[in-house]
Amino acid sequence: MYIDYEKIGEILGFGKQFFYERKVASNCAYIKKNIKRVKKRLKNKFPLKVVFYVYDSSRWKSQSLYDLMTQDERFEPLIVVTKNAAPENNMNYQMQEDIKKNYEFFKSRRMNVELGYDMEKDEFIPFEKFEPDLIFYSHPWYVETSQGPVVCSKFALTYYVPYYISDTEEFFEYDLRFHRYIHRYYVPDEIIKNFYAPKMPDKGAKLRVVGHPQLDYYYLDKKEHQEKYVIYAPHWTVCGKNIRYGTFDWNGFEILEFAEKHPELNWVFKPHPALYRFLFTSGYMSQKEADEYYARWEKTGMVYDTGDYMDLFQDSKLMITDCGSFLIEYFVTGKPCIHLKSEAFKGNDFVREICNSYYEASNLEELREFLKDVLLENHDPKKGERNRVLAKLSLKDTYCAQNIIEDLLRDL
Repeated sequence: MYIDYEKIGEILGFGKQFFYERKVASNCAYIKKNIKRVKKRLKNKFPLKVVFYVYDSSRWKSQSLYDLMTQDERFEPLIVVTKNAAPENNMNYQMQEDIKKNYEFFKSRRMNVELGYDMEKDEFIPFEKFEPDLIFYSHPWYVETSQGPVVCSKFALTYYVPYYISDTEEFFEYDLRFHRYIHRYYVPDEIIKNFYAPKMPDKGAKLRVVGHPQLDYYYLDKKEHQEKYVIYAPHWTVCGKNIRYGTFDWNGFEILEFAEKHPELNWVFKPHPALYRFLFTSGYMSQKEADEYYARWEKTGMVYDTGDYMDLFQDSKLMITDCGSFLIEYFVTGKPCIHLKSEAFKGNDFVREICNSYYEASNLEELREFLKDVLLENHDPKKGERNRVLAKLSLKDTYCAQNIIEDLLRDL
């Protein structure tokens, strides 16, 4: 039975937070007791069964960790593809077709994968059925209760590796209920850890600096690459009162029209996975208009909507984006980027240093100048600055997957 603690507190005059905080505190105490019991059970237990919780293959960023575990007899990794718990009127709502598509993404790659959603009964499968020892989450939103860290703490240790690399200092990066419930929170660098830690109730006790598994691609990549693609990757926050990193409202059609005028370039449209539904669920445009926009990109170049895009990055010559995580992930290629900068974008210290080596466009005049100068005429005066920052941050020199495994074994 769901108990609306916030509503009860409001009715009784205590305020919304009164019972809410007590519920969270009770859950944290429950998890703390469970961690001790689970650790005792897992002591000297091998192999450890590791479940990766996934509801969107386009946000799958832990391939290096999965691969390293398959090579280690101490682990048995399993992808569990489920459905998120977003309601039908939400832009993140998923249908069964989405679940099937995500499942096939892993199945086609011959990975160990099972469904965490019963398609016939149209219901979630509790994670206890998979008998996990360790569970890895990649996002804190829309996680169904029987698959979430509170319930799962009874039989498994829970870990969080965000699917993106944080570019902001907002509270939703470190102080949601999810962050309080998780056993370990893996972060990419000391800058982010030192910012989060003093603001978290446990003062960052669960934080560990390991790098990010998405960047392991660069550590491991030995292939030859060609610079042949131009990538446009817009964020989904097009409109609304909340934080808006998206700049699609002033440049989405401008860039499309520029691409249509320059078919000699190999264009790739790589939108944030939430953009399509947000365009019409937000009322910014109709679904027909959104379909027409995407169709124009399909005629102009390639629409890329899967999660295995690192080869695409390496095979590109330039990216145009306002997606925070891409600003970091693409930076390691050493190639130029036109950063479409919104008024709301501030960034943390880590990403600000990176963005200073990019070409930042805050309006159409600046965008047009960079498209002409950097893209068409191949001028790149900030290349030296990118190389300097890249060497300073050592983003190519960290093997995150190995760091996580070493931390797991120390913890157990």
